[in-house]
Amino acid sequence: MDPRYPHHSGVKLIRMPRWAAVLVLIAAVSLGLLLMVLAAGLALILIPAAIITVMILRWRLRRRMAQAPRAGEIIDVEYRIVERER
Repeated sequence: MDPRYPHHSGVKLIRMPRWAAVLVLIAAVSLGLLLMVLAAGLALILIPAAIITVMILRWRLRRRMAQAPRAGEIIDVEYRIVERER
């Protein structure tokens, strides 16, 4: 165990070269930008498709509801209020 690092027993600490740290940072930023572009591209495709699908479904539902036969019967119901005992 290294007396300089008492909290890191069994862990060997090494220094990362500056160029490697810059390379990792560039890779992380590039990956983040790539994911943002992919998400924006999917949003540009999926959001209008979802809106169009909802509009078509609403139009078909309204048409089907207009064609449905309407029942002219009235159901007569008697209501009674029941008080709870406390």
